[in-house]
Amino acid sequence: MIINRLDRLSARRTDSTIITAKLLNEAYKGLSQSESVRYIIGAMQSIDPEYTKNTYAQGERVCNQLRNRLTTTCGYEYQGSVTNDTHIKAKSDIDVLLLIDKFIGLEKPQEPKNSYKGDPIQDLVDLRAEAITKLKAAFPEATVDSSGSKSIAVEGGSLRRKVDVVPSNWYNTNRYTTTGDKIYRGVQILDASKRVRLKNTPFLHNAWIGHKDKITNGGLRKAARLLKSLKYDSESIDLSSYDLVSLAFNIPDNELNVPHGMELTILNSCHNFCSELQQNRLKRESLEVPDKHRKIFTEGHATLNGLNQLVAELESLVKDVLTENQRSFKKLAEARVEY
Repeated sequence: MIINRLDRLSARRTDSTIITAKLLNEAYKGLSQSESVRYIIGAMQSIDPEYTKNTYAQGERVCNQLRNRLTTTCGYEYQGSVTNDTHIKAKSDIDVLLLIDKFIGLEKPQEPKNSYKGDPIQDLVDLRAEAITKLKAAFPEATVDSSGSKSIAVEGGSLRRKVDVVPSNWYNTNRYTTTGDKIYRGVQILDASKRVRLKNTPFLHNAWIGHKDKITNGGLRKAARLLKSLKYDSESIDLSSYDLVSLAFNIPDNELNVPHGMELTILNSCHNFCSELQQNRLKRESLEVPDKHRKIFTEGHATLNGLNQLVAELESLVKDVLTENQRSFKKLAEARVEY
């Protein structure tokens, strides 16, 4: 099981299309420790910056084509795991917010100085249709998949990354209007199938991830990457990547703030926290995502069944570590890994 996980980890953390003299964040490959320890250390590290740089470059290619081809004026922003450094694949996909310039949503009680006379939903539907047409023309050898209700996926051909284009508009929250700080500015994303707009604050989400990671000495992002890696490598955890990051975010700061070399303690913290949530329904149902726009365990999102699957994978990993290293340590809290 661990060998299979380690193979999958290695495969997704490298990109054969980029040649680098040294992969900065693949130190786990040189460890003399057991397979399970190598997997954990590797899973917690950030993706090599050279790979992430290329992901943004592919996103920019798509943005440039849309800038040059669309008849509708739009703004362009990035969102998602690449932007907050919790991505776990060298060839990570990246989200491009395609922000229509005709109107801006306002949080109540704000009122527009000049009311928009058009139909915002129809405008976004039209923008989506035009974007699909222009993307197919710009990348004729790529696959342009418009089956998703919120994004248009562009992949293949000359593109080295999958790029998800998300038709949307700016949404000025009251706090953004008061402070002018971009982290509080929201967006409204079109759900084309339901013809509604969904509010989101991706920059505030990223700000909270960055804040907690700083005060936990990098521990938050390590925990988030580990949980996401278990989902990807086991293929048996029915929780979204967003909700896994949100679970990691709710682990107490002191449980994530560990010295370099003591990262196995973070595995222990993840296991203990998620196990507690299994037993404590009130605590589980009280947890919120980082920007607090919804609960983690709510209809249409994280479920107890998904949590049970996660705990099972964590338990399996803890067992493998202790079994393989019983001569070195008996508790994860005692384990030190030099790398």
